[in-house]
Amino acid sequence: MIVRALRMQASSLFRDVVLLWMLVAAVGMSLMIATGVPAELTEASRTERAALAAPLGTILAVYGGVLAAVYGSFRYTIDLRDGVIAQRLMLQRRRVVLLARMPATAIAGAGVSLASIMGGHAALVVAMGGIPVDPATVGRTLVLGAAAALYGLGVGLVVQSHLVALFVAPLSLGAAPLIVGVWPGVASHLPLLTMLEALDFDVRAVGLSDGDRLGSPVATVIAAAWVALSLLGGAALFVRRDLN
Repeated sequence: MIVRALRMQASSLFRDVVLLWMLVAAVGMSLMIATGVPAELTEASRTERAALAAPLGTILAVYGGVLAAVYGSFRYTIDLRDGVIAQRLMLQRRRVVLLARMPATAIAGAGVSLASIMGGHAALVVAMGGIPVDPATVGRTLVLGAAAALYGLGVGLVVQSHLVALFVAPLSLGAAPLIVGVWPGVASHLPLLTMLEALDFDVRAVGLSDGDRLGSPVATVIAAAWVALSLLGGAALFVRRDLN
């Protein structure tokens, strides 16, 4: 039964309009990074451009992560609204439906983050001749996108309304960079910054000083707890609610 559910979920990715729009949004959003490149950097040396790889990589990871969370929540709530969830529950157990959705959501979230990387690097090639592509950073960005999408799925499972999810998912992630200048101690414990620090991104690029960092081991535990709390809370409601 789980294999059949996984196949159904995988096949839906190839006709996923929501994913298509998120990919377009990720590319478009990351293209705007070129507008923030100072004029003097257009003639930067290779060494100077290489020094920008870490902070710009963090910014692109943030863009991809936020949009991946939107995808994770929006994909579920739209399926709920359109009756897709109810139809699948007629064929499969609730736990099977939910478990099959998780890997597909994670893969799609990683795809959104990849689109963000591609758009950002394309923009930087035009704006300043490009920056080096670090395979390790790309891999960490994809992991962040997958984790953020699963977090967003949990949000969608809890709120159910796709319009509410569209705001709650990105705001719950995007709040950290907004408040880090005022409450760095709070911001450092929020989902986005813990994910970034757990994956060894340069969190100084989003305003978190070295003195306010949690350290990778602590951040990893807290980030995992955020994702688990979101998914487990959403799953508990999913198996009990009337979804017809």
